[in-house]
Amino acid sequence: MLPEPVSQTVTVTGPCLTPGRRRLLQIVQRVDFGRIERLSICDGSPVFEGAFRIVEEIKLSLDSDRQADCDNCDATPKKEFYNLFAHLERLRDGIVDIEIRHGLPFRLVLERRYEELL
Repeated sequence: MLPEPVSQTVTVTGPCLTPGRRRLLQIVQRVDFGRIERLSICDGSPVFEGAFRIVEEIKLSLDSDRQADCDNCDATPKKEFYNLFAHLERLRDGIVDIEIRHGLPFRLVLERRYEELL
């Protein structure tokens, strides 16, 4: 059973931030805008092996080159990360794409087999 979502943040010292989740948090914050494609999920946790790929989008018209501060990855993640991890936990096993905006997970796309929906 999943815990209820918290209003804004979840602590990184809690049981929900495994090494795989911490690595995913760091990647998302570094990409800033883009997506992670075909990331394997096993037992609710990201698996960084195989054919996953990271696609970064760079807007050429922007004057400022905002770079996420990944030295601050030990800070408390925002609710978007909590929601992402909760969805991955419910999925348990599968392949996902994660859209990233402003260094936060924005959209999760699940790849499913037809049999799973019956």
